[in-house]
Amino acid sequence: MDEGAVKELYCWFSDYIRAFKAGDPEKDENILLKEEHTARVRQEIRDMGESLGLDGEEIRLAEAMALLHDLGRFPQYATYGTFSDRRSCDHAALSVEVLIDSGVLDALDPEERELILKAISYHNRASLPEDESERCLFFSRLLRDADKLDIWAILLDYYRRREVVGYRNLALELDLPDEAGISEEVLRDLSAGKIVKLSDVKRLNDFKLLQASWIFDLNYWPALLAVRERGYLDRAREVLPRTEEVDRIIDLLRARLDERIRSELPSDEG
Repeated sequence: MDEGAVKELYCWFSDYIRAFKAGDPEKDENILLKEEHTARVRQEIRDMGESLGLDGEEIRLAEAMALLHDLGRFPQYATYGTFSDRRSCDHAALSVEVLIDSGVLDALDPEERELILKAISYHNRASLPEDESERCLFFSRLLRDADKLDIWAILLDYYRRREVVGYRNLALELDLPDEAGISEEVLRDLSAGKIVKLSDVKRLNDFKLLQASWIFDLNYWPALLAVRERGYLDRAREVLPRTEEVDRIIDLLRARLDERIRSELPSDEG
């Protein structure tokens, strides 16, 4: 994929999301949030690709995936007023549907087009299919890591703002009740070193711990290192209940993060 193709996709993306803007900052808040998220995921995936030694063509291909991965979020929010896939539709599948219907990828090499569509369709799944090609799995993992890094930043900033000034955005909370406590299923998965299942999330605290459990689902050392350097786990601890059980879980996650960084970080990065 050449630079011109990426620029054409960006122009198309900008035109596409313009239709979802009302021109009112308050009404457009969550549309702008997803537009800005897309821009940051593009940068995250470029930075990761460069750290992993990808060539220019591979980085541009990854960037195209990042640019288009959340297309479905715009009609999802416009139609349902939520970002909860459980309460509306699978936003990744909707992104693929928009791309196919628009024909915006038709001029690309068929292999590149198929790779983009698959990576986007897989980016929000609980796990990746085992029968995919290594190339597809590589780019899918790269997109998932880049997406998680920025979602972490968005939500941790939001939780702090919520505590300090009382600001609330129910779409970011997936309309979950802000109840005390943590679900037993969530604690059980974390204690076992597993990523929390969305189906077990019943309250906002559960959702916060689901995000923390992404430590178990990151794939590449630049993402692991970014989590530690940005203090994401420390910031998550600040917005969770002050209990010994939560302390134990966060300590477990820190230890797992440090262990993976030690085992996966190239020696010249140490």
